[in-house]
Amino acid sequence: MKKIFLLFIFVVSHLAFCQDITVYLDEGNELISKNKFSDAENTFRKGLKEVPENPILKSQLALSLINQDKNDEAEKVIDEILVKQPEFTAALWYGGINNFSKTKPDFRKAIYYFEKAYNLIDPNSQQYFAVNYYVGRSYRKLLYREGLTYLEVDRMLETYKKYLELQPNAEDSIDAKNFIKKVEEKRPGKNVGKWIVTQQQNIEEMINKTTK
Repeated sequence: MKKIFLLFIFVVSHLAFCQDITVYLDEGNELISKNKFSDAENTFRKGLKEVPENPILKSQLALSLINQDKNDEAEKVIDEILVKQPEFTAALWYGGINNFSKTKPDFRKAIYYFEKAYNLIDPNSQQYFAVNYYVGRSYRKLLYREGLTYLEVDRMLETYKKYLELQPNAEDSIDAKNFIKKVEEKRPGKNVGKWIVTQQQNIEEMINKTTK
């Protein structure tokens, strides 16, 4: 899903023409597309010297930092944007990506950001299938780490199914379908406070066997 990191470049670039930031935005985004993330960071920082509070440049700066594993710096930039514009979708998106992808992921925080962005994303965009993937996948990770409530399992299944509906030929579609099937077969009732799957390896092996 790494390519999804870049999707908001195309969304935010259309917002830039009312401000004198297009040179920095275009140059920085081009560098990101070439995986020159440090150079992109420098470009966005130059632009921010001219327009220090521009949320578009700040969002793309956060993206360049995420791709360098500078997750704490990226989080700080994202927070700065959201303090002033709580529904700035690109910042919410990158907040989710940042917490999902870092070395020690914070899946709860990733879900928080993605859910904040969920209703702001165009259902006809590629971002929409991606946000369903990330929410569903984050809950899946949490099922094995700390457990989920009945309602959280519902949300995991809802978003995972939506992802499969929108991307039926995705590389991980068979795995996702089998995971959903196993969850629906094995999940406990509403009377169970939290359901945690402690035998992740065994379950993953069962899923893998059914795909062969």
